[in-house]
Amino acid sequence: MCKMHRMLMDNTLYIPAKLLTIIGALNWGLVGLLNFNLVAAIFGKKSILSRLVYILVGLAGVYIVIKYKATYLAKREAKKGKRQYSGKQYSWSGIQ
Repeated sequence: MCKMHRMLMDNTLYIPAKLLTIIGALNWGLVGLLNFNLVAAIFGKKSILSRLVYILVGLAGVYIVIKYKATYLAKREAKKGKRQYSGKQYSWSGIQ
């Protein structure tokens, strides 16, 4: 398992957010391919439960994006101090 994935999984909200995001993606895939809305079929077209599922899926997507951005920025900051040099040294004295 990669280091970034472990950092993301440290938070207890990550797994439910990931599952909700997958459910939302599958639902949108069914809507696009077959014009079938699975959430509306299970909970009803205009029910409060279906609206709640849509809200939770949206919040989960926002949460995943924020967590990914935070870990990406942290990883970038950690790399910033670690410069690797090739060992080549350049001098202005040899240029005519």
